[in-house]
Amino acid sequence: MNMDTPLLSFTRVVFTCICFLVSLAVSGHLVAAKENVQAVSSPTTRTVVAEVLEVEGEFHIVRGERGELRIEVTSDTQVSEEFIYGDRIKAVLLPNDVALTITRAAPEESIGMKTNEPSEPSPPSTSEENPQTSEEDLKITSPLYKAYQVPKIRVVIANILMVDESFYIIRSEQGEIQIEITPETQLSEDFKFDDKIKARITPANKALTVTRAGKHDPTGILEEISAESKDSIATTPPTQTTTPIPKATESSEPLVAEVAATRIIVADVLMVEGDFYIVRGESGEIQIEVTPETTVSESFDYGDRIKAEVLANDKALSIERANPNDPIGITTP
Repeated sequence: MNMDTPLLSFTRVVFTCICFLVSLAVSGHLVAAKENVQAVSSPTTRTVVAEVLEVEGEFHIVRGERGELRIEVTSDTQVSEEFIYGDRIKAVLLPNDVALTITRAAPEESIGMKTNEPSEPSPPSTSEENPQTSEEDLKITSPLYKAYQVPKIRVVIANILMVDESFYIIRSEQGEIQIEITPETQLSEDFKFDDKIKARITPANKALTVTRAGKHDPTGILEEISAESKDSIATTPPTQTTTPIPKATESSEPLVAEVAATRIIVADVLMVEGDFYIVRGESGEIQIEVTPETTVSESFDYGDRIKAEVLANDKALSIERANPNDPIGITTP
């Protein structure tokens, strides 16, 4: 009995130590799990403003300030409307680039990305409590927000590059656009290659009306805002707008926004194809035409950064090598 007593005491001490270590390990795992749950419940999100390059299945491929980004759209993503090439969108993304919301960016919102601080989860509301209006709800119900979300009709003035059955392929400042002619489209006449047209198109590039552009109409794309939208944003700074054009008529009056006679384009060369320089600018690809009157300082190839003075129809007056400090962009002289 005297020899067993110290052995029992030692066994109890060892058992107590083991229990203490196990309790510490379990509590550590619980703390780590709690932190992980908190991290999952309030993830850090990013707000991205960028231009759509392509919509491919469940993905929106966009170009931002840091290059191309692939945004995934899931069944939980709130998308305000259908977007196409050239649209400027505003998306709230999770760290894995899954979109929470995608809306049309406001005209004054510049391309870029910012990190949103995670917010504390709000306590669940009961059936007895009145639902509280969140900041997002207030934004969505504001007249300005509604005006931006109205499907916008665009007025496109450009030269036809190709007529392909029910499609007109035209060249714009944002690159080539394929305009679909439907049975509901009102055509003033039959058009062919190089005709300068004025088309009112939907966000899906379906033509509502197509008429011959007046000789004073500047090449470009403008957004047409309905009377309801104009009333909604009457107190906000005016945006570039046009008035609806009469059916099958030709207007000799210029649009509201005058376009400068020439533009200075600084961009990287993607391809030299015959008399055309295909370049990548800040708003997408541009096809610059070289004519016998164009002054070209030297031969250029893929990757060269050039500085070109072009007319409204993208015909070049001069092309030279850009300075290293010249940023990519389009300016008016």
